[in-house]
Amino acid sequence: MRLPTGRAVLRVGTVVLLAAYPFCVYVLMGRGNLRVAGLALVAVLAVRFLTPGATRVQGFAALATGAVFALAIIATNSETLARLYPVGVSATMLAAFGLTLLRPPSMVERIARAAGAALDAAGVRYTRTVTVVWCGFFILNGCIALATALAGSREVWALYNGLLSYLFAGAILVGERVVRELLRRRAARAPLP
Repeated sequence: MRLPTGRAVLRVGTVVLLAAYPFCVYVLMGRGNLRVAGLALVAVLAVRFLTPGATRVQGFAALATGAVFALAIIATNSETLARLYPVGVSATMLAAFGLTLLRPPSMVERIARAAGAALDAAGVRYTRTVTVVWCGFFILNGCIALATALAGSREVWALYNGLLSYLFAGAILVGERVVRELLRRRAARAPLP
């Protein structure tokens, strides 16, 4: 059994800490000191930035968004700003994925090729469609995050942004894998022309 590398541990740790952000904010809202959440966000983003391979353009944009929110939260101790951070993340991801639809290859195609996938024309169309689905998710997720930030209770905000949004994203990942496998099997059974 191969043990995970330090880089893999840092990546997983960073994702876990960023996912825990809404719960951290929820706990700190009751104590009235959200600057700690801003400082924690700065620390997590610093680790993310220092992780090798983390400085691609999209990652850099996400880090910049996080840094702006973190510094604003530290400066203002604003609950509203702390609650708007997930909206900023969705907007940044929408921009990163959406721009690749205007300037191909699409984001999912880039990810697939970076993983070593050889894509034919159908594969390129498929990855573009998946990129569009992710853009739709980021729009919907951002709108729900905005509604929970501005009109939802603290509990609803923490539940959606700390759990439900991740479950929805996970459902897209699992659903895409299932669809991809079904398409692959169908293509394997198709008669040659």
